[in-house]
Amino acid sequence: MKQEETICTPPDIVLTGNRFQGNLVTLEPVSMSGLADFHEYSMLPALYEHLEYSPFRTIADSRAYLEKLIQRSSAPDAQYWFICLSESGKVVGSIGLHSLDVPRATVEVGYGVSPEYWGRGIFSAACTILIDRIFQDLGLHRIVARTSAANISSIKGLEKLRFHQEGVMRDYYRSLNGHWFDAVLMARLSTD
Repeated sequence: MKQEETICTPPDIVLTGNRFQGNLVTLEPVSMSGLADFHEYSMLPALYEHLEYSPFRTIADSRAYLEKLIQRSSAPDAQYWFICLSESGKVVGSIGLHSLDVPRATVEVGYGVSPEYWGRGIFSAACTILIDRIFQDLGLHRIVARTSAANISSIKGLEKLRFHQEGVMRDYYRSLNGHWFDAVLMARLSTD
């Protein structure tokens, strides 16, 4: 007896630029209205310690990068938000979802928080808002994050959010001086 094939049609999932309010932080879709605050922390060398590119020097550098995030957010498989302090509205970071894979019910998260606000629970608060949305509202099953293997703070922050290390991606990143460095692949499932 021949088994009939079942065709599974994934739900219509689109990452939209909604605003999400939390107690500590609010996630606002990226826009040019946050350029000044974005540029302020994008010039800080500490932000780039584990990244592949150098600090932005001019407001034009920050504007160009922000334009890329806005453009990427217009696609159905990515969305980026500013992380704003709920009390003041000041932009202190960004967080985004990209590489949405509907059949696999997975998405990747990327983030950056101003070094002036490290250790204040900003990343955890922002990521928690998105985790709830990803699993509850969108019905996805898996969230992936990649970070430098040397970025212990990022790894520990993800672990506190119940992400598990799945492996090391050898020589994944390349520094400005040409040296290669490893990335850690971490993920959280809706069942974690």
